[in-house]
Amino acid sequence: MLIVRWAPIRELEKIPPFQGELAEHLRGRRGRVLHDSCSVWELLYRMLEEAGLPPGTVAFTETGKPYFEGSGVFFSLSHSKDVCAAAVADRPVGVDVEICRESYNPRLIRRSLTEAELAVFDGDFTRIWCRKEAAGKMTGEGITGFPRKIETLHRIYEEQRIEYGGSRYWLAAVTEDGAVPASPDEERKDASPQPRAEGAGNGRDTALP
Repeated sequence: MLIVRWAPIRELEKIPPFQGELAEHLRGRRGRVLHDSCSVWELLYRMLEEAGLPPGTVAFTETGKPYFEGSGVFFSLSHSKDVCAAAVADRPVGVDVEICRESYNPRLIRRSLTEAELAVFDGDFTRIWCRKEAAGKMTGEGITGFPRKIETLHRIYEEQRIEYGGSRYWLAAVTEDGAVPASPDEERKDASPQPRAEGAGNGRDTALP
């Protein structure tokens, strides 16, 4: 099982009814930071409901990665600018969404990509960074300032190119065994109208430098 979805950030201030540490974790957040958090947790809650999976008891690792206590359901969350994304699986999973930029410092690219990645680099740095973030979240280790330690070429990613609100984004998800959904018919509908998408550590997002 692997379910991946995205949705717009909404001005939500109500935390979905998860048990556990979530309410305390989000305590003190205000404004846009709270909207981002509530939107992505609301997306996860709806995904679980629609898949017939019970919402688990939320806990956090020492590095800040959220998980369900004593559950065989794994999840990962991400947000960037005006969109958020969530992935649910029956094995460790990581998801990341990143807004696309027109250009990056060449030194940053050389510092971030492995020799193998540089050999096949097509200029789309956002896409590779998104993959690295997703892999780092899946393992729970994160990027931690050393993106070259994460090799993306040996994994299979489920990816989407998103267009929303005048911006473009890359979304990438990966599971522990690198598998992708067996069928495009696997449930992906959102409870609210889904904006248009094209194509196919810790648990926290690391902002692009």
